This record gives sequence, structure tokens and C-alpha cells, in this order.
Amino acid sequence: MRKAWWMVWIVFVSAGAWGAEVGLVTAVSGSVKLQEEKAAASALKSFVKLRAGDRLMLEDKARLQMVYFQGGRQETWQGAGQLEIGAEASTAVAGGLQPQVKTLPAILVKQLSKTPSPDGNVKAGMIRMRSMPGGGTLESLERNYADLRKQADAGDRNPELYLLAGYFELQEFDKVNALLLQLGEKSPGDQEVKALSALYKRAINNAKMAERK
Repeated sequence: MRKAWWMVWIVFVSAGAWGAEVGLVTAVSGSVKLQEEKAAASALKSFVKLRAGDRLMLEDKARLQMVYFQGGRQETWQGAGQLEIGAEASTAVAGGLQPQVKTLPAILVKQLSKTPSPDGNVKAGMIRMRSMPGGGTLESLERNYADLRKQADAGDRNPELYLLAGYFELQEFDKVNALLLQLGEKSPGDQEVKALSALYKRAINNAKMAERK
């Protein structure tokens, strides 16, 4: 039976400490490899959460966009080089790359941090109130989304990532699926949209299973 006051919020984090995750990859194209501590390098995927100390290796035509949770710094890197992830900013350690930088609104960053992660080693937990932090509602979520969409470039999906995470937190699962369908129709064959759909399908299934327990 669904409880009126509580929801089970599935938080996708790796086996490391919660506070270790400092940022989210919001877009990646070309060849980018992730070198984690004591692990072999692997291809970096969109929507992976990064930790301070991670190293990224970009090849010639690579493009990477990420946002830091602390401070809302969004970095866009292009070209060949190596980066080290810090607590609030990245450092180019090879290749002489320079990022394009902008600061995202705090309300956007808070929701981006709740995007389900594709990391294979995950665990569920953390029970939260059903309402969003600060008394947020469906109406305020959609109003904020409309404002964010007006301010964003046409190809920037951050507003949609905000809306998806908010719908999921409010357990508006039909709206999550409808938005993902809309994104898929707008960009057929887009691998990042397919990745988002898979992440949220898993997250919704896990949330529903947890509620039935």
C-alpha cells in the first residue's frame, strides 16, 4: 500500500562514500576514458557521477560536458588531453585544454545530482519525504522547468534532466515515461536519450518494488 507521507527514493551511488561524488557527466561524445583509483580505464558514459581524483582521457574529437554539484560549475571540454577531477573544478594535466565554463542555477544543479547513475555497482537506500525539498510541488517543478528552458540553448538537455529528476522524485512515473518518449521522438536514435530511458526504467522498477515490500 502506498504511503501518503513517505516515498522510497532510490539513490544510485557507487560503493564509495556518499560525499565522494562531486559531479555529473551530462554529455559526452567521441572517445573519453575514465581512470578511477585502482581500476582499469574504461569508456566514459553520459550520466556517470565523478569523484575527486578521477582522471579523464580525451582523444582528438572528444567533447565532454559535466557539472559540479558544489558551486554549479559547468565545464565543456573539447579536443585531446587529460583532466583530473577536483572537488569543485577540473584541472588539465596534459594537452593544454581550456574549458568553456558557466555557472548553473542552484535549483537546476540540485536536481541534476539526483539523476540515476549507470554505474554497475549500486545500492539503494535513503528514505525521504514524498514532497520535494523546500515544499516543491508538481506545479512549481513545471514552472521552473519552463523558465530554465527559456534560458537554455535549444540543444541543451539540462532543463529536461531537471524535469525528469523532479518527476521521479514526486513519483510522477507516467510523466517521466511521457517525457522520455517525447525526447526519443525528437531525437530518434540518440544514444544519450536511450541511456536516459534505460536508467529511469530501472529506477522506476526499483522504486515500485521497494514500495511493495
